[in-house]
Order: sequence, then C-alpha cells, then structure tokens
Amino acid sequence: MADDDDAYLQYWNTPAAPEPSAPAGAPGSLSANETRPKLVWLFRGINVGLCAAMFSTGIISLAKAHISAFSENITALYLLLFALTLFTFEVSQVVACDVVVGQLKRNFGFLFSPMGKSLFIIFCAFLNFGVTARSLGLITGICTAIDGVVLILLYLKYPDMYPRA
Repeated sequence: MADDDDAYLQYWNTPAAPEPSAPAGAPGSLSANETRPKLVWLFRGINVGLCAAMFSTGIISLAKAHISAFSENITALYLLLFALTLFTFEVSQVVACDVVVGQLKRNFGFLFSPMGKSLFIIFCAFLNFGVTARSLGLITGICTAIDGVVLILLYLKYPDMYPRA
C-alpha cells in the first residue's frame, strides 16, 4: 500500500511534459484563427436575434402600458433605443459604413471592446425585467443575460480571440 501511495504522489509531483502540438489541419487542433470567425458569426446572429426580441418586448410593453405607468414606459423606450443601438453595431460590423462606425465609436465606444459590449448586453438584460410584458421580458432578459455572461467568459478564457483595436 505504501508503494502505491508513493507512486501516486511521485506521478502527481513530477512536472508535466509539454504536449506535442497537433498540425494545423489535424482534427484535434483548434487555433484562435480557426474558431474566431465561427464564434463571432454565431454570437452576431444570437445578438441580432436578441435585439429583435428586446425590440419586440419594448413595443409590446408600450402597447400594454397605462399612461400612469411612467417608469415602465421610460424603461420600454430605453429598451427600444438600446436594442436599436446594439443592432446597428452588429450590422455595422458586417457591412462597414464609415459614417455609422464613426458615430458609434464617438458615442458608444465601449461597444468596440469585448468587456464593454458584454456589460452593455447584461445591462440591457436587466432592462427587460422592468417592462410591462412580463413573460416575454423575463425570457428575453434571461437569454440576454446568459449571452452577456458567456461573452465575458469567452473573453476571459480566450483574450487573443479579441484583437486590440
């Protein structure tokens, strides 16, 4: 028994040998350059879908709201504005328009950094919880918050996937 324990400790206390890197085209090799476009396009699609859901939530909330529900109406208007802002940003990353990109950088420069964009998405998620459309707001808010958290986790795990501008 003591020999087994010694062998076990010796195995775990020895430094690990560096793993051989797989060739670039090997099935097990995934470099940042190969996965980045797939993840970027995946999250752009998810963000555009969430923008549509947030916009729908804002419209439905404004349609259902009473005149006396001032704070819910303002929250719905902000939700519409921020959904349009995020949608415009995502579209401007696909179809570059210098005027739009310039205005976005000047007024919403934080969207061009991964952490700023993720925190903005989480902020938009919390706006969904304060609107009149309760069930749609709840579902959209939860999905949007998950999207923002996943983007933060991806940035923290793979910072080289996000180039410095």
